Order: sequence, then C-alpha cells, then structure tokens
Amino acid sequence: MDLWNRYGVIIVSQSNEFRAAVTPVFEKGTRFVVIGAAHHGNEALSCILTGKPDLVIIDLDMPDSEGLIALQLIMSHYPIPVMMLSSHTPEGAVQTIQAMRIGATDYFHTQLLAQESYAGVMTDYFLERCKMAVHNGIQRVYESAIPVDGNKEAAISEALLDKQDTFQRRMDIEFNLRKAIDQQEFHLVYQPVVDIVTKRIVGLESLIRWHSAVLGHVSPSDFIPIAEESGLIHQIGEWVLREACRQNRVWQEAGLPKMFVAVNLSRRQFMDRGLYAMIKTILAETGLQPQYLELEITESLSMGVKLVADTLNQLKMLGIRVAMDDFGTGYSSLSYLKDFPIDKLKIDQSFIKGLKIKQVNAAIVNTVITMARNLNLLVVAEGVETEEELQVLQECGCRFVQGYYFSPPVQAKQIEDILHQEICVI
Repeated sequence: MDLWNRYGVIIVSQSNEFRAAVTPVFEKGTRFVVIGAAHHGNEALSCILTGKPDLVIIDLDMPDSEGLIALQLIMSHYPIPVMMLSSHTPEGAVQTIQAMRIGATDYFHTQLLAQESYAGVMTDYFLERCKMAVHNGIQRVYESAIPVDGNKEAAISEALLDKQDTFQRRMDIEFNLRKAIDQQEFHLVYQPVVDIVTKRIVGLESLIRWHSAVLGHVSPSDFIPIAEESGLIHQIGEWVLREACRQNRVWQEAGLPKMFVAVNLSRRQFMDRGLYAMIKTILAETGLQPQYLELEITESLSMGVKLVADTLNQLKMLGIRVAMDDFGTGYSSLSYLKDFPIDKLKIDQSFIKGLKIKQVNAAIVNTVITMARNLNLLVVAEGVETEEELQVLQECGCRFVQGYYFSPPVQAKQIEDILHQEICVI
C-alpha cells in the first residue's frame, strides 16, 4: 500500500469490538491508514518500532489502567502523537486527566463515532482532530504519572485539574464553533472611526461576537485562535466579510452617509488562493462598491511577503483600501510599508494609553504621524479613552481616532441611531 501521502495509525486495545468500530473510521478518510494493532504497551512499542506510525489510538477503557500504562511506555520510548478514546471515561475524569498529564495529544468520546444520525459529521470531525494531533505533534511529556502505590487520585493536583479544564474548554469551543454559523450564533458589532475635526463618523470597524447556545458568550480572544488552528477561520472570515458588506449596503440604501466598513483578515485567510475571487463575489452579491470596504492586516501576515503583496495588489486593483492594524507592535512594521500597498496606519492602543504622561509614547505617536504624512498615508489612533489622550493626538496632528471615548463597539441598530442623529444636526 502506498503510504507516501497518508498517515499511518496503530490501534492499541484489548477489545475486538473497539478495533472493529474504530478501524472503518480511518478507512473512510483519505489521509489515514491503519498499519497495525496491539493489545498492550509492549506490543505497541514493537509496532511503533517496525511500522513508524504517525498517530497512535489508545483505548482508555482497557482494564487495570492498561491504556495509561501503554501511553506512558510510548512517551518514555518513542513519543509520538496519541489520541485517547473512551466510551466510559468522561473528559474530566481522573484517568483522562492522567492521560493529558502523561502527554496524550487529544481525547475523543468513542460513542460519538457510533451515533448513526451524526456518523458522517462526527467521522469528519474526528479525522480532522486526528490531523491536528499529527500536525501539532507532542506538546509536553510528564514523567512518573502513574503512582507506584496505586493511589491515582492523589496524583491529580489542582494544577492538573486546571490544565484539564483548559483542555476541555478548547474541545468544547471547537466542537460548537463548527455549528455556530449554521445556527446563526455569530453577529457583528461596529466601532466608529471619528474625524476629530468635524466630530463625525467616517468609517466603522466590524468586530465578530459569538453567543453560543451551549457555551454562552465566548470571547474572540478564545475562539479566534482555535478557528485559526482548525481551519474554520476561512468559513467564519467569509461570513464576516459578507455580513459587513451587506450591512453597509443596507445603511447606504436607507439614505445614511456613505462610509467604509473595515474587516480584519487573518494569516490563514491570506494563505487561501481564492481570497480575491471570494471578496469580488461578495461585493457583487451585496452591491457594495469596493471603495467602501477596507481590509485590515497585521504583522501575523509575515509568513510570505510575496504572497501577501500579490494578493493585496489584486484587491487594490478592485478599489479596496488596505489598513495596517496594530502598527508599531512588531519588528516588521516598517518593512511592511515598503513591501505592501498600504493606505492607512492604525497606531496600536498600547501607545495611546497614558499618552498625556508618557513622553516616550507621545514621541512614538508623533513620529508615526509625521512619517505617515510624508508617505501620504492616513493615520487612525486606536483605543482613545480620555480627553487628555485626544488632546495630545490633536497636538500631534492626528485627525482620525477610534475608541471608547467616542463609542464602544455597538450593534448595527445603534450605529443607525447615531448616524441619524448626525444627519439631524446638519
């Protein structure tokens, strides 16, 4: 069998039923192939030595902690990614926490693979988790995980319980994230960008929010990294772009002032060769003119200057504007101005905090504004919260600001109310 483009898997279990249930799952995928089976730890070591697998599946339900013993033997001799499966041991149980402590890469509930009504979805989800396990590799290995005296519960410290809580939270977020779009659990909020000369809104930054039916409110700082790692960011990012463009067009058709809406693009989105076509399609579908869409990039795009530059140049040809977010927070900020077709710099809020009393911050902000002016770039100061910060920015010649001093991120209806009030003042 040609294993050149496939991941080899070894299954460790004393149960014929377990092997019979798990093996067909990998046969349904195109990236995995089962290359061996073992009944215990020592036999697993022999299979690993001869077969050199990419992933080991261990049955955590084996009696006498044989699953944990097999895991510890593997981690002690040939540490590779290991997925623990169980039908009887819940995620927060002592054995599961022990497995994470020893070095298991992931955990999955066996019964989820056997639910007929969700078989296809759960199989795909499980195989994706296996791919992640292989790609992420071994994160950490703990020694002496199984106490000699057999008192397993005594070995589980509060710190390990905290780690398990974090692990379980990550699993819950990823699982529910896959259903969030279909269940319409996402929504956008918008934070105004204000011209401090006219005191009027000139644009809006769109920000995603998620209220899960199962988990409640989940912070973007929690779910965005997981979306990036799992690849879900492509689907979520497309939804954000379409919704932001759609909403902006709705405001325009309602007779409200025309202005740009800004959308953040992630590193993974730029790795998608179909980004340009996708954005072009969204603009056509929503009827929004390109000049009213602004894309925000950050230094996380440093994975490939040529790829990013080519993509940005294509988007610029459509008439879309490009802003560099969080400017000044990384080592590549200045080189970006040379390599990428940037229209605007957004000064990171870390330089705005305490601007009145921190001379270094004021000097940096003043330098950035002067440099941007010489390069014919617009500048927006992020995170403005006080009158004192606004005053210093005015003195430095910064015209556009964004922050809680004017407005926090708010719902679309509140933006409509604010814009209607501006119209009434004219």
